[in-house]
Amino acid sequence: MSAVTNLSNSEIVASLGLPSTIIDDLRTAQSSTYEGKMNEFLTPLVNKIVYQKVDKLVFSNPFKKYDGYPVDYGDTIENIFVECPDGYTFDKDDTDPFKKYTPSVKPLYKSINYQMQYTTTIQDVLMKHACLNQYGFMELVNSIIDTLGTKKSVDEYTATLSMLNDANIYAGGFETLSIPSADTSFDKYKAITQKIVDTVSDFSIPCKSNNKLGVLTACPKNKCLLIIKYDILNHINLDYLAGVFNLSKVDLINNIIPIRSFDTIKNTIASGVVTDSVNVGDNIDFAILDTDGFDNHVCLDDSGMIYNPKGKYTNHFTNLWKIISYKYFKNARAFKISYTA
Repeated sequence: MSAVTNLSNSEIVASLGLPSTIIDDLRTAQSSTYEGKMNEFLTPLVNKIVYQKVDKLVFSNPFKKYDGYPVDYGDTIENIFVECPDGYTFDKDDTDPFKKYTPSVKPLYKSINYQMQYTTTIQDVLMKHACLNQYGFMELVNSIIDTLGTKKSVDEYTATLSMLNDANIYAGGFETLSIPSADTSFDKYKAITQKIVDTVSDFSIPCKSNNKLGVLTACPKNKCLLIIKYDILNHINLDYLAGVFNLSKVDLINNIIPIRSFDTIKNTIASGVVTDSVNVGDNIDFAILDTDGFDNHVCLDDSGMIYNPKGKYTNHFTNLWKIISYKYFKNARAFKISYTA
């Protein structure tokens, strides 16, 4: 029985007549282009890419559920708050029933303030040449078109955060919550949790100090929404409540949206190239508000396409027009945390 001869990689490459650098080429990192030298190794097998995995961003706007009715006609919403009348002590001598008592109503108006359009070009003929079958072609095309709706959702989310990053919609503007920096992590997040619980409890009691307009109103706990930086929320759940209880498990607040930051990034674009990016808005830490206060309405949400038979490509368009606002007569308070010496 003859002994088995173990060939090295270089000997195998030489016996197949392949370039001597093929092993090094195969060890290189992934590239964003399909390079010809790789095709030298794959040509004896197949002349086309045999598998394509299309990845894309998946995102759902958590504020979308608070949209109101669609605005199909006109461009302005009028919100009216009817104030409670003041009572008075009964006077047996004042028997005139014909005096006029004009009710107090507070109107607020908001027009379309968000109009976005998204477009992408599908090079139909060229893409067909990059796929082995119609299913690979359709998956690629559908994924490209889906990114229009995904970016629409991301921008809608960012626009809502930008609206919430406005001191004018909150009672007291951006309030400062001072916490001694010498406190332990437990004490710090206990103080933050206490402020959240106290504010939610205060919202449920009729008063005038929790809304920008200063009208007598109240908000049930099941409609209180906490929007908070996720790192603070994680510290509350882990450092203060030790993972046994957290804000959503106990009867503190059920509606929570964790975020990275309240401020947003604004890009300066020249000739299609981003030349500068700056943070816009105050980086507050958390806000508590009445979900009925959202004055968000879709005014236009459609898509369309147009085919160019000469250029053999299709332009796809998606539009979203909205009113994005908050009603001043609904409870809303926002806080910035300051660690003091």
